[in-house]
Amino acid sequence: MPLSMNTTVDALIDAVNVELEAGNWAHVVQLTAVLYEAVVEAGDAQLAELVQDLHWIANDALAHPLDVAMVVQG
Repeated sequence: MPLSMNTTVDALIDAVNVELEAGNWAHVVQLTAVLYEAVVEAGDAQLAELVQDLHWIANDALAHPLDVAMVVQG
């Protein structure tokens, strides 16, 4: 992975983590779509698969907010 691509991917991962910690699922969905494209372009298939999974988890969280709230509150 070239340095500039690595920097982009790292910055996107940091942004996703901030939004995850804040519970901003809509932002996670948006960021993971961009992150997925960057990771695919970088040729990291394994990370791309994980990012895609996180994208769908965030989509599910948007579709079922009450279920997420119950899990988070534990």
